[in-house]
Amino acid sequence: MGQTLSVAAEKKAYTLADRGTYLALKKNLGLDILNEGDALLLNVYSVIQVNPAKFKKLNVAGAKAFADFMVAKDTQALIGKFGVEKYGSPLFFPDAGKKEESLGKK
Repeated sequence: MGQTLSVAAEKKAYTLADRGTYLALKKNLGLDILNEGDALLLNVYSVIQVNPAKFKKLNVAGAKAFADFMVAKDTQALIGKFGVEKYGSPLFFPDAGKKEESLGKK
């Protein structure tokens, strides 16, 4: 993604990019965000536990602990703050517990 953004900057072109990479490279690019917040641009990260009935060699307790950690209120708060100090904007937006139609809305 970083190389794509660099080429777009060099060619004065448009590209789609993730927020984290853009913010990390922004000071060297000279590119502005032209569109954001549209549901069509949403890039959701999810945590899903694998079905232990289908796969026998799983760490079920570890998987549950990780999934519970990722959706915990404190973890979601950390996700929402991640990058703010360094880049002035969060790199990710927490969405655990949100209904699908509200995802991506700040």
